[in-house]
Amino acid sequence: MPLFRSTTVDIKNMESEESTATRIQSSEVHIIGLLGGPGSGKGTQSKRLSQEYEINHISVGDILRAEADREGSEYAPIIKQNMLAGTVGPREITIKILKSHILKAATRVFILDGFPRNMDQAQYFQQMISPISSVIVLECSEDVLIERLLPRGRFDDNAGNIHRRLNTFKETTSIVIDHFDREDKVHVINAEGSVQAVYDQLIQVVGAFAKRRNVHT
Repeated sequence: MPLFRSTTVDIKNMESEESTATRIQSSEVHIIGLLGGPGSGKGTQSKRLSQEYEINHISVGDILRAEADREGSEYAPIIKQNMLAGTVGPREITIKILKSHILKAATRVFILDGFPRNMDQAQYFQQMISPISSVIVLECSEDVLIERLLPRGRFDDNAGNIHRRLNTFKETTSIVIDHFDREDKVHVINAEGSVQAVYDQLIQVVGAFAKRRNVHT
């Protein structure tokens, strides 16, 4: 019980701090939410896009796992608890960590891998940071996702947790997709093909607003 009481106090303080912080102007950044079930290839595709285009790839799951592993982090217990439960954690923690990464970045186009996972996150992000310009959805069947996930061996990739994460995705993230679809901001990609086939679809979307990097051989 003390853990949750302490965390609640911290979250209230964080919300107060964020409400007085400077919001990023929409003209300064292009924010792309990249959504898909666990195992749909978000990380693989985002990393390649960031290597070939002037894009910052921020994996929300990775930065939360890093915070959970950081010695002395006051947020580690609640982050780990939510990850193991396959649930979405407090928006204030996620947005604060996410904003720090955005402000440190050199380029102004961002792919937020695995974000926003619910409407609460989406609305709070747009209130505190910047509008979300577009949302890319990697569409993949549940059978394929489970087949891909089980061999990974991450601490949150056990069979029970995989099903919980898939349920969370279907129940909450689908609402996010419907919302942005009504704003004509959603691009759906068939993610069941090869890595290259999925990438070829992605660059048709991303190439419209991100420049290719100058790669010298």
